[in-house]
Amino acid sequence: MSWCGFMMNRKHDHGFTIVAPSGMCSGCSTTVDLQRSTYEQHPGATSYFTHCTPLRLMLFLTGFPGFLGTRLVDTLAQQNPSLSFHLLVQPKFVPDAHVALNRLGLTERATVHAGDITKPNLGLGDAYGTVAESMTHAVHLAAVYDLTIPRDIGWRINVTGTQHVLDLMALAPQLQTFGYVSTAYVAGKRTGRVYETDLTHNAGFKNFYEETKYHAEMLVKQQMSNIPTMVFRPGIVVGDSETGATDKFDGPYFILQALQRLPRYTLMTRIGDGTAPVHLTPVDYVVDAMAYLLHQPQHNSTTFHLTDPNPLSTQEIIETFVQQLDMHVAYVPVPPTVARTLMGTNVGRYLGIAPEMIDYFDHEVYYDTAQIEDALQGSGITCPSLRDYAPRMVHYMNEHYAQARSEAMY
Repeated sequence: MSWCGFMMNRKHDHGFTIVAPSGMCSGCSTTVDLQRSTYEQHPGATSYFTHCTPLRLMLFLTGFPGFLGTRLVDTLAQQNPSLSFHLLVQPKFVPDAHVALNRLGLTERATVHAGDITKPNLGLGDAYGTVAESMTHAVHLAAVYDLTIPRDIGWRINVTGTQHVLDLMALAPQLQTFGYVSTAYVAGKRTGRVYETDLTHNAGFKNFYEETKYHAEMLVKQQMSNIPTMVFRPGIVVGDSETGATDKFDGPYFILQALQRLPRYTLMTRIGDGTAPVHLTPVDYVVDAMAYLLHQPQHNSTTFHLTDPNPLSTQEIIETFVQQLDMHVAYVPVPPTVARTLMGTNVGRYLGIAPEMIDYFDHEVYYDTAQIEDALQGSGITCPSLRDYAPRMVHYMNEHYAQARSEAMY
């Protein structure tokens, strides 16, 4: 793929501007407007080139070989044969990273860097400058996805780690898009409708995971005028809607596991009135949406809720699972506070439901998806309903439960 190269500098006040004596590329003679819109109209424009030259596309990614990171690399590699990868991997996961790359057939296209987002310069050592100079795209996925994480650990990884990644992004002259993976739950204890343009609030948080991801996104937003950024906010990510594949059984899988431990004809608690929406998002939707948008620089400086626009309620989700398991259940209403206490006892441990999950099944909040729906218009990428993929989700868990994780990777 040939990319036209303008000599450009990144301005600290308004993104990119051309620094050429006229509005004509010295290499391809294309005349363009020398305003900020030039970058959008002429996407081949990059830093430090004064004539047409092939631009080597390179994506820097944290969070490999995690489930989302591995799938995103696979998808992007298939979509972009010329794209290479530089992957920041915790030292203890380097062997797993090489196994994953070999399975994907990407050993020749990917460079694994043993590093750590909590360290200055990400632990990259002498490679820090080279990575900064050569990246054209980046995605920051690495974080602690654990509702029980202590605040100090969550802050060190989610907040300080994000700042260290931003420091690298600020030094990348060819960077076209930085994708930051946040969470819809930065909204914390807010209720009602939350828009993609919303962030700052004083409603508080249900746990330190939400709080630290909120402060990390605040850091990202503060740098948006300097770094071309998209923010992605997934909901509760579950397995692939087509295959059911996942590598971690948590969230709604706890409910599935609990149901399977109960008799076919049974009583089950109903948390609250059962009408609160639960924001489940299949991993293939998250990955496909991100992969598509990362190469749409006109959407830089935008935040996207990667959530179901029509989420099922707690009761609808349980009934969907009950139907798949061919069970017959009578429901006993239980206040959320009682449910949390119950799940902290031997009953909860037997059922496998963490008390921290209760908050996510009795919280009246709706995440608006207007911006993501508009950006994906015409792409064919939509978020499927749980009712459509629940059979594959249940089947995969039944077949692979012993092989998957239920704890976070960090």
